[in-house]
Amino acid sequence: MVAKLSTIKRKIKNGEKLGFSERARAVNKGLLPSKMKKKKKC
Repeated sequence: MVAKLSTIKRKIKNGEKLGFSERARAVNKGLLPSKMKKKKKC
């Protein structure tokens, strides 16, 4: 089941914990920053 954006926004606003799929959807929609480490260019 895919979480609705309104549910994800509410959880972010209230500081509730997001599930894996909710976090992935929030990152894809630009609601949360990605935690992926950037590779350093030498």
